[in-house]
Amino acid sequence: MRLIDDTWPMPVLLGVLSLGGLAAGIFGDGAWDALCWVGLGVPVAVTTWWLWRQWRGRQD
Repeated sequence: MRLIDDTWPMPVLLGVLSLGGLAAGIFGDGAWDALCWVGLGVPVAVTTWWLWRQWRGRQD
């Protein structure tokens, strides 16, 4: 079961952040907009960082 424990936490966290960001965008303005940007921006930033790291690893 170690593989499941290593694989799922990050995708679940990114999914929860995305869902929270989408919900915050629906609920209102002001602070809700900031939560929306964070909730939707963090998964994009993490994915971009991960892809960049994978791409740079193949260059060496």
